[in-house]
Amino acid sequence: MNNEIVSLYGNFNKDGLALFTNKLICFINKHEKIFSKFVFKDTLNAIRKFDAADFYLGTSEDNLEVVISHYSRQMKNATEERICYNVVHLIWDIAGFMTQKVCPSCQDENLKIASSIDKTKIYKTCDNCLITLLGNIFIDRPTEMIPANKEQVDKVVQ
Repeated sequence: MNNEIVSLYGNFNKDGLALFTNKLICFINKHEKIFSKFVFKDTLNAIRKFDAADFYLGTSEDNLEVVISHYSRQMKNATEERICYNVVHLIWDIAGFMTQKVCPSCQDENLKIASSIDKTKIYKTCDNCLITLLGNIFIDRPTEMIPANKEQVDKVVQ
C-alpha cells in the first residue's frame, strides 16, 4: 500500500488534476477494506462514488505540487491509518471548493463549501478554525461532511 501511494503521488501532474483525483478514488476503492477501518462508513461510501468531473478541482490556494511532494515523503513508512487519513484529506484539498469569502470567525481563511453525506444540506466551513455555517447560522460541525459538488456550489455561489 505504501509503495503504491508513493508512486501515485510521484506521478502527480497539476495539469492532470481530474485524472489524479480519479486515481485517488480508485486507490480508495481498491483498498476499501482497509479504508473502512479508519473512515466513517457513510463518508467512505460517498467518496468511493466520486467522479472528478462532478467537482470544481483545485480551487484552494494550496500549492498542490508542494503538498503532494511532502505527503509522498511521509507515506513511505506510514501506517495504514495514516495513509487512509492522508488520501481522504487530499481529496478534500483538491475537491473542496474555496469561496472568496473570508471566514467571519478567524478572518484567516476563505470559506469552503461542503455537503452533508445525503447531499441535502450545504455548509460553509473554515479549514482553519473549523466553524461551520448552515445558511448564515453557526452550527456544530457535523461528524461527516464531503466536498460539495458543482451543482451544490453553483447554488451557493450564484
